[in-house]
Amino acid sequence: MTRCLLAITIAALSLGCQQSPTVPKSASQPVVLTMAFSTKTFRRGKPDTISVTATSTLATEATIFFDNGCQILVTIRSDAGAAVVPPNGTPSCFPAVSKMVLPPKGTVVQKFVWSGTDRFLPSGSSVTLPAGTYYVSAAINGANYSTFAPAVKVDLITQ
Repeated sequence: MTRCLLAITIAALSLGCQQSPTVPKSASQPVVLTMAFSTKTFRRGKPDTISVTATSTLATEATIFFDNGCQILVTIRSDAGAAVVPPNGTPSCFPAVSKMVLPPKGTVVQKFVWSGTDRFLPSGSSVTLPAGTYYVSAAINGANYSTFAPAVKVDLITQ
């Protein structure tokens, strides 16, 4: 009798704790990331903007949950493949749970300003990167959904 009661209690608790997915599974990608650049030839020391757009393909609202404040991550890699922005490929995210809400068929845009250093602006103390070819990519790594925008080649030149 105790086992039966325990099994019923666990089943009831399990049903009560189930959560419907906030980004439903589908054959197509429910959230698509794209990047737009003010230029693909960046001048060292001159701030330029990288815009990343998350677009929902769903007819209903989509919510993506994050364990920290970093929702869209942008990484810049050297021609050799090493992550240079953020330094060592490790973003500094504030430790607070956050969420991104995409309206039905809607978008969320985040902008990143880069001036050829190892950090996005405002940068604080940063290291100037050498002129050369770099690859910019973006990703969403949420608790309930992940996606990425493929890398785009850009050039960093001196002024």
